[in-house]
Amino acid sequence: MTSALPGSSKVSRSNRSRVTNRPSSVEGVDGRTAAGRRFRDLCRALADDLGGEASLTQAEILTVRNAASITVAAEAMQGRILRGEPVDPDEMTRLANASARLLGALRTKRTARKPNAPSLAEYLETKRAKEVAGAGS
Repeated sequence: MTSALPGSSKVSRSNRSRVTNRPSSVEGVDGRTAAGRRFRDLCRALADDLGGEASLTQAEILTVRNAASITVAAEAMQGRILRGEPVDPDEMTRLANASARLLGALRTKRTARKPNAPSLAEYLETKRAKEVAGAGS
């Protein structure tokens, strides 16, 4: 039986798109430019905040890429503002809002993934129990 989704079966790395193999790359964009390097750095940093690229779902990778590209565009616009160049305030507002939504979505995923750390009282109790067990040996 064939799948209804294209590419849903196992595909070799050589038969996938460059973006699938390297999510921090953009088709047709030279990654050596300042914007390309910034995009790659942001993708890597955001993925690391979520536990690393290997632990991300495809939807999360797309969200990371979108957040990085919106951030690069917003930073470029901020540079134009600081240089005194004319900027469309509506466009700046849209970029800021899109960035906030995407980063908020990633923040929600990050907090959902964090393991529950023990409270201070639990930590101290565990530490005291280990010290007592170590002294009794």
